Amino acid sequence: LRANSFSASAALIRHSMAPERHDRCWLARLPSCFSFLGRHRPERREPSSWKAAAPSASSSSSSQLPPLAEACEEIRGSCRGRLALAARKLEVAARLVPVLICCTIDLNRRKGPRHVRANTRRLRLALEALGPAFVKLGQCAASREDILSDEVAAELRQLCDQVAPYPCEIARALVKAELGDRAPADLGVVVAAASLGQVYRVTLDGRRYAVKVQRPGLARALAKDVVILKGLARWTRLLVRWFCETAVDPVDVVDAWALTLWDELDYKKEGRSSENMRAALCRSIPGLLIPPVNWDLSSLRVLTTDWIDGSKVTEDPKCVRAEHIMVGVQAFAAMILEVGVVHADPHAGNMIIAEQGRRVCLLDFGMVVTVPPSHRRAWARCIVHLVRMEHDAVLDALIDLGFFPPDCPRAEILPVMSKIWVQLVECGSDIKKRKVAVQMLYTEILTFIRRFKFGLPDYYVALARALVTLEGIALAADCDFDIFKAIFPVALRFVASNSMSDTAAIGTALVASSARRLLGRLACRR
Repeated sequence: LRANSFSASAALIRHSMAPERHDRCWLARLPSCFSFLGRHRPERREPSSWKAAAPSASSSSSSQLPPLAEACEEIRGSCRGRLALAARKLEVAARLVPVLICCTIDLNRRKGPRHVRANTRRLRLALEALGPAFVKLGQCAASREDILSDEVAAELRQLCDQVAPYPCEIARALVKAELGDRAPADLGVVVAAASLGQVYRVTLDGRRYAVKVQRPGLARALAKDVVILKGLARWTRLLVRWFCETAVDPVDVVDAWALTLWDELDYKKEGRSSENMRAALCRSIPGLLIPPVNWDLSSLRVLTTDWIDGSKVTEDPKCVRAEHIMVGVQAFAAMILEVGVVHADPHAGNMIIAEQGRRVCLLDFGMVVTVPPSHRRAWARCIVHLVRMEHDAVLDALIDLGFFPPDCPRAEILPVMSKIWVQLVECGSDIKKRKVAVQMLYTEILTFIRRFKFGLPDYYVALARALVTLEGIALAADCDFDIFKAIFPVALRFVASNSMSDTAAIGTALVASSARRLLGRLACRR
């Protein structure tokens, strides 16, 4: 026992003196370093999907991803899992707290920050080292160039497709284990690496393919992060319920987000979503391109599609033109209003301007959300009435969507929300006007949060994140972009084509609104 203790201590000392110690926190290796303490205990069995994370000859492409709840319970239910959770919490704190301290000190300098690029690089490396859950947050922030400076956004954009790759030998073994004799003889070199996997360009029978290979050990790592985030959400729930009347539960928000992210680990499901979206959208939207899937070279953790040449939006955000923005608006409006399945991760790394600028290529349909049929019409009516300032109808649509209960106090809500909605539409996508509007509407927003009970559809967080990310990409290329003006015609056409009663109501509203403006102008002239 003393010999084993000495060996474990020596291993820790050697690891702490290694040059790569900043890449792997020693806390993450604590359970393995002290494994001698449990040497005489029977080995605990782990889910089959986690064993499959280490490629072996016995791995099968027919393996299924376990439910997220089962994976999280496996983490919480064992002593080893609880130790790993404690180590993970310390690792998160050890990586993020120093970065936050450096950023705070730099931002509070009298002459302004001087180390923005260096601090952003520290943040990017910390998020990259912490894994997919944290990389997703960085990807979302990277698209908001209207809020962040150019150098900060450029640094965070590397999280979209320039994450540090894992060794190619592991990827080759995984592909061989998943595909067997169908596996390509040579994967070549990594052309892009993201939070969940990395992509290789392979040529077979004169045709080029993009082969995406999942990172090993991803299911277990993600399950640990979900357990930690749920714990934080429970504490947040106490604060939310103390300060406001909202029915929104932070735990439910984290659950919905985690389930969406968990589905990304199933590449077979991603392939089906991509094929369904390609069939539903590419014929009706001429400028849209979605590459077909090669099912012979795809499995649970390997996905192969046709290779698409073009300009990456991550490398050149200015390559996006007005016609590309309209293709994106039409595509996402059709996803929400017609298809009912929405690409929930449209960061710049998942978009390519292809065929010499003639088409927009969408990639990575692993994270998608479903909009119920009844909600699609409600969203269209909400957008149309919001732009037309018909606030009574907007509230009706929000009640149908579940934001407010049917018996909500309309007489109290409308005066408060009308002010917020008017400013929201007038600001459009101008972030400076939005900041001023938030300051002006502070009282109304505080009243809304504290007094009124409201909820969120289970898909809303992922949907809002997707639209905010898409808006950020558009703003990076076109400062005059207004998301309400862009989506209004699409929503109006959808409402007009789906319900004659809605069309008549909107026509009446348009006539009434035009008459009010005309009477207002006549009164001003007098």
